[in-house]
Amino acid sequence: MKEQTKWPIWAFWLGIFVLSTLFAWNNSLTTTADLIRNQVSFKQWHPYVWEYSSFLSTFVLYFGIYWLANKVSMLNQNWLRNFVTHVLASVLFSVLHVLMMVWLRQIVYFALGGQYDFGDWFSEWLYEYRKDVITYFIFLLTLYAFQYFTHAKQLPGSSIEAKKLKVKNKQGVFWINYEDIITIESGGNYVYVHANNQVLPMRSTMDSIEQQLDSEDFIRVHRSYLVNLNHCKGIQKQSNECSELILLNGKTVPVSKKYRVDLMSSLQLKHQ
Repeated sequence: MKEQTKWPIWAFWLGIFVLSTLFAWNNSLTTTADLIRNQVSFKQWHPYVWEYSSFLSTFVLYFGIYWLANKVSMLNQNWLRNFVTHVLASVLFSVLHVLMMVWLRQIVYFALGGQYDFGDWFSEWLYEYRKDVITYFIFLLTLYAFQYFTHAKQLPGSSIEAKKLKVKNKQGVFWINYEDIITIESGGNYVYVHANNQVLPMRSTMDSIEQQLDSEDFIRVHRSYLVNLNHCKGIQKQSNECSELILLNGKTVPVSKKYRVDLMSSLQLKHQ
């Protein structure tokens, strides 16, 4: 049997574009009805300019959220820290959305012989942010749901190529199977990948490597150490502040107090 087909990413963007267009159209009709019911003077094209300028601005900014969502994922062990990053990013998203939206409206109004007034910028931005933060996280959840449910899954009799980490240095480019990696250690501006009795240096940071390792088998145990849980034998306490992780090859790795609880939980789940 073959692997389940993975949907292409363009299908996600097409779906987002079509749905957003329909929502903008529906909001335009709703706004028009509300203005008529409240006997507010307006031109027929006003609601469409308001809604579609907002839609176009938001859609363009979705690409930035998409990049950040994959760079700072909420689907790994650092989800809480990354959630805070996305909350801060939602503020920037809202500011840019308002600026682009108002700019588009001013252009259209000017072209049609009118003048657009956004009103008091701060109070209007607060009003928009309440909507934008919801829009931001709905898009984020939609993206993660799409990635989860369309990810190719292994079916009986099929085989999926092992995940690999790309290591690039002065000696060349190497692809190392996740299962072969024992530890990843930092030193200066480099990280050192320990795998299969070899050590491969690469110019990078621990945070960057941690983001690349989209696997639950790897966990941070120290600011300078990432370990593969499949190569762990046990943990021994040295003091209240520090412990040591014993690996299957006999090597020991320091464990900071900050990471000890998460490590113990992960090891417990791994060996159940």
